[in-house]
Amino acid sequence: MGTEKKLYQQASDPIIIPLDWRDKSARIISNLFSPPLFALACIVITGLATRSESSLFWIPVFISLLIIPPTVYLLLLVHKGRVSDFHLSIREERAYPLLMILAYAAVIYILMYAVGAPRLMLIVTAAALIQLLLIFLITLKWKISGHCTSAAGLALLSIALYGENTIPLAIIVPVVAWSRIRLGRHTISQTLAGSFLGAASIITILYFTNTL
Repeated sequence: MGTEKKLYQQASDPIIIPLDWRDKSARIISNLFSPPLFALACIVITGLATRSESSLFWIPVFISLLIIPPTVYLLLLVHKGRVSDFHLSIREERAYPLLMILAYAAVIYILMYAVGAPRLMLIVTAAALIQLLLIFLITLKWKISGHCTSAAGLALLSIALYGENTIPLAIIVPVVAWSRIRLGRHTISQTLAGSFLGAASIITILYFTNTL
């Protein structure tokens, strides 16, 4: 469906509307700034913020264990037809994959804690687990934007770790929100809720761990 956009109605056949440059831009933004890539960016900036030579070891370890396996898992689900798309656009298809990823990530977090991973990287990973848990619980009744949760989390994390010079990075939040709304994947309220969840979870865990 590379050249057309489908808008589904309950009582009639799909309406086919040709994609314009805004739709194509929204799709590129949505794919480029997806939750796994935001998570990867969070690992990198957190690892570098530890200002330790060991970060060159821990960054690829965290990426290999926390980013690649869940990404491959989702791609396999798409390939097998278990879910409609990589971004889990249909709410009813989200719960099981999110629960599996959450359980897996929790096990990896415990493993990383046991082997002495950097404290800051563990704190940020804990924030990601909290985000994922809340998204899973909300998803049972409502469709919150995981894209916006990840975008806001990265923006707030960057500001917290590197200061006001990274404030312009916050522009990614409304840009990602626009792309999800433009594609019909979320409403304004769903993107706002996701953005709030991402920012609030990062601020809260950094505050209570005396990291701010």
